[in-house]
Amino acid sequence: MKQVDLHIRSGEWITLVGRNGSGKSTLAKVIAGGRVDGLSGNVKRADPKSRLVPIVMQQPEAAMVGATPWEDVVLMLEQNEAEEQDIAALAEQALQAVGLGDRLHQPISTLSGGQKQLVAIAGCLAVYSPLLVLDEATSMLDPEAAAFVLEQARAIHGNGTTVIWITQKLDELDEGDRIISMQDGRIAFDGSASNWYRREDGHEGESICERLGFDAPYTVQLAWEMEKLGLSLDPFPIVPAMLAKAVSGYGS
Repeated sequence: MKQVDLHIRSGEWITLVGRNGSGKSTLAKVIAGGRVDGLSGNVKRADPKSRLVPIVMQQPEAAMVGATPWEDVVLMLEQNEAEEQDIAALAEQALQAVGLGDRLHQPISTLSGGQKQLVAIAGCLAVYSPLLVLDEATSMLDPEAAAFVLEQARAIHGNGTTVIWITQKLDELDEGDRIISMQDGRIAFDGSASNWYRREDGHEGESICERLGFDAPYTVQLAWEMEKLGLSLDPFPIVPAMLAKAVSGYGS
């Protein structure tokens, strides 16, 4: 990474995008407090005593040590020196929060990929991590499981948790997201999702998304086609619900 200067506000949802090798996973590791050989700089936190932030990876089972979801979260709590009398309740509460309350003692080996991701997320919640970092957590999942994991992460964010969501799937963006795009180890874009897709003067290929080589979701492509017909859509729609609202209110 080179000359990266970034400020993260409490309670933000940041979608971090970039091609393989762009530096997004390295940036996430630095934000989480990890050390990366060859990099220098400073990471300042509101709470300087906060611990290393856990990262939910593509294959969370590689970091799982418990035989069941409950046991895995309990072990993470013990490693983080939680009060012994609180551990059992905290583990159950965290698993309930991600929708695994009925699978507390189910063998990890029998869980789906999406459920294993939720166990990893529950561990982060249980230790009261100030930040939830998910590094392409849906890349190995089928569409239904991916949608459910994203939905749970959005719900957690809705309760006030700061989230960094790393992905190459632009259809996972939502209204209000802060988008950070990495390219060649640098931040190539830092702004709103609408500005990420907005074309200068309506010219094809002129959005930041296109300039950086990404393929926009169908909703965005349809909105671009509407702009070619002279329909000005504001705010620029990035998800189907926004497009429907923009079209229904056009000219009113």
